[in-house]
Amino acid sequence: MRTTMLNLARALSRGVVLPEPIYEFGARRVPGQEHRGHVRDVFRSRRFVGCDLQPGPGVDEVQDLQRLTLRDGVIGTALLFDTIEHVRKPWRAMAELERCLAPSGLVVMTSVMYFPIHAHPDDYWRFTESGFATLLEPFDRIAVRSYGLRKLPHTVVGIASKRPTDPALARAVGAALAAWEAHGARTWKEVAMAIAPPCLLVPAYDLFMWALRRVGRGDGRPA
Repeated sequence: MRTTMLNLARALSRGVVLPEPIYEFGARRVPGQEHRGHVRDVFRSRRFVGCDLQPGPGVDEVQDLQRLTLRDGVIGTALLFDTIEHVRKPWRAMAELERCLAPSGLVVMTSVMYFPIHAHPDDYWRFTESGFATLLEPFDRIAVRSYGLRKLPHTVVGIASKRPTDPALARAVGAALAAWEAHGARTWKEVAMAIAPPCLLVPAYDLFMWALRRVGRGDGRPA
């Protein structure tokens, strides 16, 4: 979970009354990230369900986005923070989310673009704005935007509603996204990625993840 994504969750929690229950897909904290903030902590007063393909910290239900075991129309908001690139058939996941979302429910989806391969458990895709717009065709799109370098963004964000779309909710989402863009869409890591050549970025990323795993173990031994 990137800090920028937690910042987006906070912006949404402050500015939008997200439909409940809120389901986070990709909620498991992988080794080295256990100490990071959890999205559920941002929505403490809301009905929240953490889901992932694998059991682990932060996971309430094991769910495969391509084959959800949920009933039709039971999800109020689906959060996919840097998850969709790990789904082998993302178009199937979108069809399942459309089925399981309640009318006027939201899907909030982000993904990395210019970013090292990170297999949790695998890493399949990198998306442009056009790619996200295509995936979100079953929904009413509220916003599809990219952040970072114009031709090589670090992040793509897509927010959409299952029909019928609540206009007031769509306006609130747009305002929250603008607030995040102004104060939270970029940290020192995104800046470093924009200026570091790949031959330095990838070894630096590997070293950073090694250090996170070591801190997560708390025993001073390499993970």
